[in-house]
Amino acid sequence: MSLRKLLQECVKHPKDYTPGHILLTILHAGDGSVSRARLQKLLGLGEGSVKSMVKCMKKHGLISTSASGSRLTGRGIGVFKRVRLHVPELRKTVLDYLSVGRVNYTAVLRNMEPLDALKIRDMAVRLGGSGAVLLSLKEGGLKIPYVAEDLRSVSAKDYEELSKMSLKEKDSILIVGGDDDRSALGAMGSIILELLMRQA
Repeated sequence: MSLRKLLQECVKHPKDYTPGHILLTILHAGDGSVSRARLQKLLGLGEGSVKSMVKCMKKHGLISTSASGSRLTGRGIGVFKRVRLHVPELRKTVLDYLSVGRVNYTAVLRNMEPLDALKIRDMAVRLGGSGAVLLSLKEGGLKIPYVAEDLRSVSAKDYEELSKMSLKEKDSILIVGGDDDRSALGAMGSIILELLMRQA
């Protein structure tokens, strides 16, 4: 079963979590065992949603569960490694000029096909986020398509914040906003999943 089909299987019935939340759970579990309570906090989901999501992920062989929490299986580790190859860093970020929601998350995208910034923004809104911005790293500067050749010229504060991330030449930075952690992370994870599927 492909990753896309597996994730779609886990969200067949109306739920509060998205395929993106499943993908983000894999990323969090990649750092070791993670409890359902911790997932609730990290993903902004309720107890019932996390319980349903973990049950589905276990059914499909992505995680195993114990009293200490959920841990990736061999299959889950394979997915984790594939995702980390293209998304080496993902974190909550406080931004000024580039803020696209009450809550903003930022991901470094590596070795991915060129992306259209406007399509990414529209995708974020369609997936429950409030917006998205895509920047590219070129010759040490962060370019904002259609806006500025270098972020430093419009916001030194945001440039300084994003420069703390582990960036390499030709990386892209994806910023997704939402009204809360759940909406921002759901949209972020779903966009990352869609981008990963295009790489396959």
